[in-house]
Amino acid sequence: MRTFPYPPGPRGGVPPEYAELQATQPVARVPLADGTQIWLVTRYDDVLRVLTDPVFSRHRAALLPGTGFGRSQGSGIVDLDPPEHDRLRAPVVAAFDVARVHRWRARIEAIAQEVLVALAAGPGPGTADLVSGYTAPLAGRTTCEMLGVTGEGWRQLTADVELQLSAARHSPQEVAQAQQRIRETLTGLLRSRCDHPGDDVASTLLGAGGELGDSDRLVLLQGLVVSGLIGVRDLLARHLFAVLADPQLLSRLCLDPAAVPSAVEELLRCYPSSNDGLLRMATEDVDLGGARLRAGDAALPLVSAACRDPRRFPEPDRIDVDRAADRDLAFGAGRHACPAADLARSVLGIGIAALLARFPDIGLAVPADEVEHTSDLLPLGIQRLPVRLGQAVTVGQSPTSPHGEGAP
Repeated sequence: MRTFPYPPGPRGGVPPEYAELQATQPVARVPLADGTQIWLVTRYDDVLRVLTDPVFSRHRAALLPGTGFGRSQGSGIVDLDPPEHDRLRAPVVAAFDVARVHRWRARIEAIAQEVLVALAAGPGPGTADLVSGYTAPLAGRTTCEMLGVTGEGWRQLTADVELQLSAARHSPQEVAQAQQRIRETLTGLLRSRCDHPGDDVASTLLGAGGELGDSDRLVLLQGLVVSGLIGVRDLLARHLFAVLADPQLLSRLCLDPAAVPSAVEELLRCYPSSNDGLLRMATEDVDLGGARLRAGDAALPLVSAACRDPRRFPEPDRIDVDRAADRDLAFGAGRHACPAADLARSVLGIGIAALLARFPDIGLAVPADEVEHTSDLLPLGIQRLPVRLGQAVTVGQSPTSPHGEGAP
């Protein structure tokens, strides 16, 4: 069996080995580069069980030696089991409840329009990089404002987060200074919200009272900044790439903006944030997908493989906006399901719809196969997404898409 992880497939897609494993060995024991043996779980039903059955511990897996797949860590909410996990998760779930996300939508839409204005005014005549010019500032501004950081404070905070996550390319002093600025910014935010609470995440965490200490709030805020900035930035970039690389999908969404929410669900299924995942440890002997896992064995639930399981999704490699099947596994399941999934869906949908409405004849500036996919910060992202913007349309106009209905 080949050493895991496997290289992404064409155009940043899932590795082809996943389909082979689903067909022949859905729960397979494979080696990592450091010699560790783990179980890869690839079918939908088995992945769902690992994510939801308490026999599989995330915290014990987080304490395993080694690096990668969530090993040698354990301080963040994603690395804990109940009851400590529940204590920290409950205030975060409250901070991203459906009603609050609905209230935030108007502001997210306004941010998207402001970023698009700046994109159109960029240095290149009719060309732009959608990562640096659109998905990064939209994700950064949205994340910071939802947490409670107002004004231009998002610029320094997001720059420091990116520097911290790319520490290997910077001096130890630069990294330490960035980490210190992040702590000072978030500490100042909490102090400010103590006196002037708002409709934001920091205020909600403060409202949790004795359930959280100051150190808990800082850990949660730092984790949310990273997941919001990097996660949404890269997801939106991958989804826009998928749309622009598919003329029929691009035409459909330009002509039928009401289809964008369903398209987001399908894009999350086909283009998730990661091809890998976080390990779980079996706390007792368990049968899974025809394999016998022993207590102490590590299992890796591959959500991206599960989302391409042909037993769940007919023609799994085809992007079908009208697909009726449940596709919620993209943000996980069970106690570690993403608490900000509704917000992420809103930003992704608004980001796609706003771009296509403003630039209805947008197109890739390079062949789709030349777009560079990257795994520098999260497992999957896009380095640059060069596009031809075409003529901008004033918000409120309803132009006919130049891509034309039934475009090839």
